[in-house]
Amino acid sequence: MNVLCLDTSGEKIAIGLVKGGEKFTFVSEEGSKKHNCVLLTHIDNILSQNGLKISDIDYFGVVTGPGSFTGIRVGVATTNSFAMALGKQIAEVTSLEQVLGEEDAIVMLDCKHGNYYCAVKTGDKIEYLALNESEIAQYSVNKIELTQAVPELLIEKTLEKIKSNQLTSQAKPFYIKKSSAERETGIDA
Repeated sequence: MNVLCLDTSGEKIAIGLVKGGEKFTFVSEEGSKKHNCVLLTHIDNILSQNGLKISDIDYFGVVTGPGSFTGIRVGVATTNSFAMALGKQIAEVTSLEQVLGEEDAIVMLDCKHGNYYCAVKTGDKIEYLALNESEIAQYSVNKIELTQAVPELLIEKTLEKIKSNQLTSQAKPFYIKKSSAERETGIDA
């Protein structure tokens, strides 16, 4: 089984590739303002370095959010295009869930000015919230701050979702809160 996973939700692009049972990863050097310019080149590079073409991919995984609004759209649109053209399925993964383990915890992604996108895990329940530092301090669980993409974790979560058949034919961006353009205009994107 060959699987291609993309994470464009943060500052750097992270790509995970599974070829048979072997795993390969890549994290870009460019900043988030370049995702749309370099993503396809990075995908082509990791595939060709491992003797694969995009048509050899059996499943796709993509981080659907939360994170950079534009970055999420770039990754989701690219993954949807590949999956649609090839008739393949997609595993949707959130940037926060890939870090969660078995224990109760709160995973936090800094969204500036003392605010965070959070996944709060208690028991079997995961709740996604936008919280500030004082609200986070009220939780008495392990706190994990997500500071960079980890393609190894993305691969593991994608494989888990493939195994449990948590798949879709079209990924959708996952936003905890509306973009500033949506908030200012009142129009949903």
